[in-house]
Amino acid sequence: MSRLLSPQRICFLLLIIITLQTVGMVQGQSPPVSNPSAALIESLNPLIDIVLPRIFPIIALDVSPSLGDATLINRINFVTALGMVDAAAPYHETAVGMYTQIPRQPEAERTDLNINTAMMHAAYQTLLGLLPDRAPVWRMMMLNYGLNPDDDSLNLTDPVGIGNAAGIGALDGRMYDGMNQVGNYQDTTGYMPVNTAFVLHDPSRWQPGVRLQGTGVYSVQHFVTPQLANVEPFGSFDPRSLRVPPPLASNVENWADYKEQADAVLAVSANLTDEQKLKAELFDNKIVSLSLSYIHVAEQLGLSPADTVRGYFVKVAAALDAAIVIWQEKARYDGVRPFSAIRHIYGDELVEAWGGPGAGTISLPANQWQAYLPEADHPEYPSGSTCGCYATAQAMRRFTGTDELNWSVSYRTGSSRVEPGITPASDTRLTFATWSDFETDCGLARVWGGVHFPAAVEASVALCSTFGDLAYEYFTTLMDGTADLRAAAQELPVDPWLQASTQPTVSVIQVPSPTTPTPEACEAATDSILVTSVNSSIECQALDTGGLQQMMGYLDAVEIKGELNSGAQICFANHGSLIFLTDESATAQLIELMAYSVSGMTCGWIEQPGTVFLMANSVADHASQISISEGAELPFVSLANCQVISTDFINFRDAPAGERLNQVIPVNTNLVAEGKSSGWFNVNYLGRSGWVSSDYVQTQGTC
Repeated sequence: MSRLLSPQRICFLLLIIITLQTVGMVQGQSPPVSNPSAALIESLNPLIDIVLPRIFPIIALDVSPSLGDATLINRINFVTALGMVDAAAPYHETAVGMYTQIPRQPEAERTDLNINTAMMHAAYQTLLGLLPDRAPVWRMMMLNYGLNPDDDSLNLTDPVGIGNAAGIGALDGRMYDGMNQVGNYQDTTGYMPVNTAFVLHDPSRWQPGVRLQGTGVYSVQHFVTPQLANVEPFGSFDPRSLRVPPPLASNVENWADYKEQADAVLAVSANLTDEQKLKAELFDNKIVSLSLSYIHVAEQLGLSPADTVRGYFVKVAAALDAAIVIWQEKARYDGVRPFSAIRHIYGDELVEAWGGPGAGTISLPANQWQAYLPEADHPEYPSGSTCGCYATAQAMRRFTGTDELNWSVSYRTGSSRVEPGITPASDTRLTFATWSDFETDCGLARVWGGVHFPAAVEASVALCSTFGDLAYEYFTTLMDGTADLRAAAQELPVDPWLQASTQPTVSVIQVPSPTTPTPEACEAATDSILVTSVNSSIECQALDTGGLQQMMGYLDAVEIKGELNSGAQICFANHGSLIFLTDESATAQLIELMAYSVSGMTCGWIEQPGTVFLMANSVADHASQISISEGAELPFVSLANCQVISTDFINFRDAPAGERLNQVIPVNTNLVAEGKSSGWFNVNYLGRSGWVSSDYVQTQGTC
């Protein structure tokens, strides 16, 4: 059923269309193009600007909605970065790849254009293999930047062929490394918990939790990827040679210690501060804490695109090796989580603790106590998150040569994920001056979150910097060219110390194929409109704009609502040009989309909610039909001779008051302004179009 646009909305649309054809289009997007744009590819940092922004939303959709399942998140990041690093190696003076040692390229060929092109094709090949159901996203990632996803060349003197070979080599090199990628990461060890979600048979051992999935729908936890303990590491070491001491306090027979460590968690729970809550949430989100902190460092150091990938690779490789040993020890000790121990000790006795979102500290029965964070899907001891942070921090110290970090994360009042609208009580900034501060708070945050006993954190602190050293030391052999070509990774033998009780006969779970189509389609679209998206919550509404059709050459339209973290493709059965009106809840803008053809349909790509119009001709063809009333306020004004100079360090944004583009423009930077709108200037900085606030610039010329 079509929805009518209001007369006010139609008038506003007309004004915007005429404004655009009179003074020029506003901010462009990154639509698919048919020919490579060398200047664009050369000017970007592929990992930060292109690859990670596509991977992270898909991870949230398909892998880990909470972004807390480190083993699977890191797997995807590691293999992708491996392909990109191996693709860049032949353009370096001495470096070699790990699984593909491609001939070194002549010095004249070692340009950012060639390196970036090779790394993009490598990323494309790895992502196709890691997450094949999202092939439309990866194809669009290439098309958006003028790269041909169908070019399957393996010519080792050409950046496309080098990238394809490196990406395929990375996939093949890790396909059978023990993680069971070909089996959709199902457990191959036969792990079975001794406790059920409802009966604690052994108070010393891990008890799966019960999670609320939706109204009245619950699920029981399963040990996530226990086979990680058998994965071949990146660094040159034997995981079976690295151990942590047993968690004696988690043994219920040591009753005094068992109770003492549970009481320590309750004491923390009863005295949580806003800062502790926010840090618990921050370090539980592995993408924000571990990836965005690295992106900050890479940008602060001004790393080249190739070095940006290399640093990221060292970081994720260290985290991989750390997780292998931690999962080995988790399976070995099968330690109890705090929620099970607290309930076992106190039953329905009252305890003082955090009472749940918004409740503060209250007295409640111990069997109703909950941790501030959701418990992870694996045994408690030792702490995997702590180990990942310490391994990452040491890898970064070795790679950058300094402990300095100088990273901060800001939270607005009430922006907590666990206590929305309540925590923090006022705007708060978390600052980490050094990697040492970062790793220390990461470990403490697991106790603040109520998901670990202090001993689990202490065990990881004592061991896990080692993995940063081991990863960096092997990485240096790749960079100096002394590393041998590595054979494809193989699954390790089962840990001989693994408790026999956790090794029953392996049972293979048959998982049916998904019944939801990928990508998802908007059912509300008409027969003449096809909308496809990898987002799970978009809504489509066909529009009837009445008189607008005759006046403007309008043919068809569809309104898109909901979350578009990964974009959407809009296709119309008829031919014409495409206009995109951004969601009216934000500062409305009209954008002429780059149109392309798919199966004879006229298609465009959008990355935010709004309305897409199919026009019979381009906007400029309608210039003579309507004029603007004198004195009408224009949302965008084109500028021909205007320069602005930054008076402070200012944020570079994707739209007026929009999202930051992960770039800060220094003081006294001279910028050419191409347009202005409501207190914002549209400028070009380092080859990228964006917006700066007029409050932090001085103007020269006709502005």
